[in-house]
Amino acid sequence: MITGISHIGIVVKDIEKTIEALSRIMNVKEIYRKAFPEMGQTSVIIKVGDRGDKFELMEPIGDKGVVPEFLEKYGEGLHHISLDSDNLEEDCALLEKQNIKIIGKAKGIAFTHPKTTGGVLYEIIDGFDE
Repeated sequence: MITGISHIGIVVKDIEKTIEALSRIMNVKEIYRKAFPEMGQTSVIIKVGDRGDKFELMEPIGDKGVVPEFLEKYGEGLHHISLDSDNLEEDCALLEKQNIKIIGKAKGIAFTHPKTTGGVLYEIIDGFDE
């Protein structure tokens, strides 16, 4: 079952400048950082505000990959909403029964096609451990 929102994914030109700007208006704590050169991006998960909501800031590495292409086409902004799942396989099967197309499935992660989910790209993950 989908158990809640994990984080909101945002494409940015510069992670450090974005963290600095967010830090001026709310509490920000970095909890995860990893470069994915094969995907053309660096990702940082931050907790924001007092409730501990999470953003994934995604910055391009080079000009090939989903994030660089997104930035070129749309500019900075909302990329996806990530949902926690306690059983990814079952949730994907249930979504497909509801005519929601699953794309980009890999170990522990899947994406819904925005054309089948009201224009929003949802990332479904087997939970995010800090």
